[in-house]
Amino acid sequence: MKLITLISAIFLFSFSYAQCTPPAGAIAANPNTVYYAGGSCTFYDAQCNQLLAVPAGEASWSCSPALAAWVLVSPVAGGYYEFPHYGNNMPQINFNRYMNPFWNCDTIYNELILLDGVGSSANLMFEPAQIISVKNYNYNTSFTQGVDYQLNGNTISQISPNVSTTVTTTFGSGLENKQHSSWTNVTYIPNRSNWNANNNFTYRGQQLPKTMAKLNNQLPLTVQAIGMSITCGLNVSGFIGDPNNFQANVPYMHSYIDMLGTKLNQVFGNNTSMLNSSCGGKTIAWVDDYCEPLVNPNNPDLVIIDMGMNDIWGTSTASFMNSLQSAMNKMKTHNPDVEFILISNMLPDVNGMGAPANGAIDMYGFRAAMLNLDTVGTVVFDMTSMSDTIYQRKGANHCTANSLHPNDYLARWYAQGLFEIFNEPQGATLNETAFGHIEVYPNPASGSFTLDLGKVILPASITLFDLNGQKVFEAEQNEPILTYDLKSNIKAGNYLLKISNGKQLSEKLLQIR
Repeated sequence: MKLITLISAIFLFSFSYAQCTPPAGAIAANPNTVYYAGGSCTFYDAQCNQLLAVPAGEASWSCSPALAAWVLVSPVAGGYYEFPHYGNNMPQINFNRYMNPFWNCDTIYNELILLDGVGSSANLMFEPAQIISVKNYNYNTSFTQGVDYQLNGNTISQISPNVSTTVTTTFGSGLENKQHSSWTNVTYIPNRSNWNANNNFTYRGQQLPKTMAKLNNQLPLTVQAIGMSITCGLNVSGFIGDPNNFQANVPYMHSYIDMLGTKLNQVFGNNTSMLNSSCGGKTIAWVDDYCEPLVNPNNPDLVIIDMGMNDIWGTSTASFMNSLQSAMNKMKTHNPDVEFILISNMLPDVNGMGAPANGAIDMYGFRAAMLNLDTVGTVVFDMTSMSDTIYQRKGANHCTANSLHPNDYLARWYAQGLFEIFNEPQGATLNETAFGHIEVYPNPASGSFTLDLGKVILPASITLFDLNGQKVFEAEQNEPILTYDLKSNIKAGNYLLKISNGKQLSEKLLQIR
């Protein structure tokens, strides 16, 4: 009888605890969701415990904490609105084609260009070996070479007014916004003979061993992004928001974070949960201030930090790095196993409306500082130098929805490049068991390093790349153990050492000091 009474008491206590009464005026809230609020916000969990108080100035557009169930806005009349990311618009894209890497795929599908009047022209990223199609933004109209456009090398010139009938530009928030109906889609087979850049989007899984172990063993993996409007997906074609400046339109593509999550689940078996705690207008200091309630309760295995575009208005490189490292320390103190991807962001279009003249210089400063954090457990994803390369070949105006945000084309570079971090090359053996025992010592190295190839079939080519993908050293090894003197012009930092005998490949992270 006493046991039954005790069980009944526990049940009644649990029921009453779960059915707590939120503060008067509070409304339901969802976790990890962008919102607008007309006043200060106080968030509560499902048991009505206070989680977070956000002042009015910060709450006007922000992201709800990880365990949010209720929110009280003061004054209540101010209102609370959770941001509808995509509504019911289904993407009208071939996902697999959209995720084929631009730098090595056989066919480039729907590269975007802006043709805004007869006589206007645009450069494609690569010279076409063959044009397959040139279509308008929603694929309903095909344009004909010699009638609607001319092709000279990688330059397309408009000769018919039909091409630009849906071009629309609006102005708002200090930006010139190219609406999604403005773009022309070009599908072509590329000739990359003049592609001299070393692509820095490569497999980096050896730096994320805990994440890769979960992916490869099909274990549950939680990935959380924390960032700004670019990370949210603002200005990609499927994102609903800021209706005075941007409305969703065909092809309704999702954010690069969503596309990354879809691809990880497609390749590694539907065990990845993607969370996106990002909000427009935020700086790296916001990440430092709010990462504990936004990120830590989720215990993510991998955190993607995407900041910089709003920091180019006055955040020094030193302050940027102090906030970044402080935030990472807070997350790592809570979860020592967490790993990170730090995004060195795309360059602003400094010639476009609304971008500060110093924006590119500051972004490169953030990039250089972040690269010092690139090591095991932390990968720096370099969109800064890659966007620079893309702009030089195409022009920033053809890659951006406005001077601060990517269009669908440039957002696809983010999604494709991020996935490459996890995409172990097929046909190559990137593990020491199959390749034989390999040792690099000392590591960190200064002056010289020794490479012990064990039972690797010789000869083997030895190539050292910096984290921009630039080759800084190469040699051929004909003996199992050799010592290499480092050139005096090889700077301190992290490098990727690739060893190949033509049939097998191994990669090692080498730190030089």
